[in-house]
Amino acid sequence: MATYNEGTREIAQEIEARLQENPKFSRRLGEFGFIELEETWGDETTILNTARVSTSNRRIRNVSDLTEKDKNLLFHLLSDHHGTPFETVYFRFRFIAPIFVLRQWVKHRISTWNEFSMRYRKPISAYYVPDEKALTVDGFPVLTPDQIERYSDLMERIFAFYEAEYQESCRRIDVAASEGRLSGEKKDPAARNPYRARARELLRSAMPVSAYSDVYWTVNFRSLMNFFDLRTKENAQYEIREYALAACELFSRKFPLLSDLYEKSGRVPS
Repeated sequence: MATYNEGTREIAQEIEARLQENPKFSRRLGEFGFIELEETWGDETTILNTARVSTSNRRIRNVSDLTEKDKNLLFHLLSDHHGTPFETVYFRFRFIAPIFVLRQWVKHRISTWNEFSMRYRKPISAYYVPDEKALTVDGFPVLTPDQIERYSDLMERIFAFYEAEYQESCRRIDVAASEGRLSGEKKDPAARNPYRARARELLRSAMPVSAYSDVYWTVNFRSLMNFFDLRTKENAQYEIREYALAACELFSRKFPLLSDLYEKSGRVPS
């Protein structure tokens, strides 16, 4: 694993803190991966009240007040793939995952996506290393330990390249600023920020898709079900499936009734 830069060490410490503070709704995945269900809005009553708006004035205020008829209606809405009532319940996840996983995840685009920026910060200096399960197909290892070692050596060199070249760019920027060759006040450090930002913009092009990034994902339940339906399948890529299964587990802990009915509808793995 690459030597963590200062920002990466801060993220690693934050992961540990969140696992301690919110253990029921956070999970570690691999060496640096992480997911947390931070907050939700709405619940089963929100879905039912929305679905009944055109047919009834009855409103339910608490999940504990649900009758068997209410639960049957909720199951019917799930199993028949009704849409808009499920758009009234929202989830906010934070996850730290390899960039190649993010490139698949972002295709589920009916959601809000805020990602770590390598324009304003140096990259997270941690990279994905596949575990034994990820390396095998039907018991056959598709990559050997020697290949993984060479892969890791290459990742180390890429991160070392970034650090060395960024430091060199910052050194040249500081010299130019001290000589008055940059726009802005000669001794104002803030005047150097656009130059450093451009250096980060250019150097991030060298970052591999195995590097980790950090995302806040806000999504309604209808879109979340679509994510679960596709990404928890057996044929989904191993890495994103691990995140999808973890997200599904956290959802189930938050909404056990809704999760149970969703599972009975046949739409998630039991």
